[in-house]
Amino acid sequence: MQFAILGSVTVHFANGEPLAIMRPRQRSILCILLLNSERRVSKEYLAGALWGTDLPSDPGGALRSNLYGLRKATPIKQRLRTGRDGYGLALHQDDVLDLHRFQSLAQQARAAQLLGDVDAAARFFQRALDTWGDPPLADIPNTPIMQPVISELLEHRHAVQESLVDAQLALGQHRELLPFLMSLTTAQPLRERRWEQLILALYRCGRRAEALDTFTRARRLLVEDYGIDPGGPLQHLQQLILAGDPMQSLAPPVPRERVDADAAREPRPHRHEVPRPPAGVPHQLPAEPRHFIGRETELKVLTDVANEMSPVGSSPVVSVLCGPPGIGKTALALHFAHKIADRFPDGQLYIDLGAFGPATDSVSVQQAIRSVLAPLISLPEPDTMTPAAYANLYRTTMAQRQILILIDNAYDSAQVQSLIPAAPQCMVIITSRRKLTGLVTSHGAHLTTLDVPSRDEAKALLASRLAAHDVDIDSAALCEVTEACARLPLALVIAATRAVARPTVPLRHLAEELKSEQNRLNVLCGGRTSDDIRAAFSWSYKRLTSAEARMFRVLGAHRVRDITAADAGRLADVPTSAATQALTGLAYAHLIREYAPRRYHFDDLVSAYAAEKAREEEDRPPDSTTP
Repeated sequence: MQFAILGSVTVHFANGEPLAIMRPRQRSILCILLLNSERRVSKEYLAGALWGTDLPSDPGGALRSNLYGLRKATPIKQRLRTGRDGYGLALHQDDVLDLHRFQSLAQQARAAQLLGDVDAAARFFQRALDTWGDPPLADIPNTPIMQPVISELLEHRHAVQESLVDAQLALGQHRELLPFLMSLTTAQPLRERRWEQLILALYRCGRRAEALDTFTRARRLLVEDYGIDPGGPLQHLQQLILAGDPMQSLAPPVPRERVDADAAREPRPHRHEVPRPPAGVPHQLPAEPRHFIGRETELKVLTDVANEMSPVGSSPVVSVLCGPPGIGKTALALHFAHKIADRFPDGQLYIDLGAFGPATDSVSVQQAIRSVLAPLISLPEPDTMTPAAYANLYRTTMAQRQILILIDNAYDSAQVQSLIPAAPQCMVIITSRRKLTGLVTSHGAHLTTLDVPSRDEAKALLASRLAAHDVDIDSAALCEVTEACARLPLALVIAATRAVARPTVPLRHLAEELKSEQNRLNVLCGGRTSDDIRAAFSWSYKRLTSAEARMFRVLGAHRVRDITAADAGRLADVPTSAATQALTGLAYAHLIREYAPRRYHFDDLVSAYAAEKAREEEDRPPDSTTP
């Protein structure tokens, strides 16, 4: 059977033959049940959805009567579920519901978008919209219970429609879209995204004055009727047009045929030539890490996020890489930043906030902004501006630039808020040992938590470091060293450095040294604090609250690997609620891992450091039995 609810409710047999459902109330009941397919709705909900506050004298009897008529009018008897808890409709495997088809096609369109296939995305978005009837949702009762459902469905339709227009604009179809966009802004004057798309289409058609006049009309509507100014993306679009679009970010796309022809005519440079960056363009990224191995899944996620950038989007793309000390956040960020650097003609900025390191204080926002803006503009004296003025100057400077910004070693969301520009053509990558979930709420950031690499990737990382210095590699010893380092990238690099520094000592000897848990942290100690696993853990430990630090030491003293919040509370002699709070803080700092609700895991190297801190600070509880 084929069911349709996105227009008028219709039912067709598999061969396409329609089935007439004459009574409006029966169509409405079928629609509500289809919207809630695979779950039952109570009789009270169904009555409220159908009649709202205007209930018949006997709602139960009226429901039974309509359902009886629906059973007689349609072959749904085998699909209808009834009982004391209400009614449900279970679709058969070969049944088709237009709502499910709409959702599936929209999902395929967004997948094509992420893969960069704009043409396929446009086709799927159009097919998704074709599933809707006219008028839309004609048989859903406009009752208080159903009004939010109607609003949500229409919002999904509008979002797909806007995405289709974005795809069509990316395909250079701005002239064909103009009449449609003009009618949409008339029908939906409060959807600022519609105005953005119309203004962009007018500008690409060479109608710059009309584009600016359209912005004025949109602004007048919002200010006079609703007392609000246009949002940032709409204002930013106007500023770009007024400035003549200096970066050509609004220019229509070049047809692929012309790109290929131009590339064929262009003379190829000699192999030894290295292109020089334009004068005044910052290239602040540190060197790309050598011997970078793996992280294919994370790189795919970062690439998908970068592909979401749009010159007329609402905000810049923000990606946060978080994870425990030594997991390789900065290495991944730098590797990816160098990989996509050529997408940003106005350069790359690098800001190290130093939240976790040997310095006692993090870099202030003012210091960070001054350091990155110094090559770009003339700055006033340091003491003449407030933090808010620095943030405004930073946003203004970034507004007309297409720049990649890498913010390394951040402490919390508040520290980086002022360093995220408003310009949608920018991308911001942030690394932190903490989760920075606040940025997900405030900026729609994409959060990626790094875990230890796979066993094969970890061995490959260690082997590549050893092979680069002609160190003999014993396969068995390589595996043992990898596991002793808990597959932590920083520990593997330190171990490789130790092996390289002693070329006459077999790798087997290093494996033997790392077998002792008590000696392991001493072995993984380099000549600098940046090459010392103990120092890396200490910078996170110093940032803990007193309750979190005590819980950390208690777990270390008992050599805990896995524990529940209740057991941790008993060990620390605190209520379960206090233990949960402390454990949550440790998990937020990535010093332990919550692998199930209120169940936590301590990785080997971190556990060894926690035990060491417990011994140092004499904080071992009287009962040292491991739970």
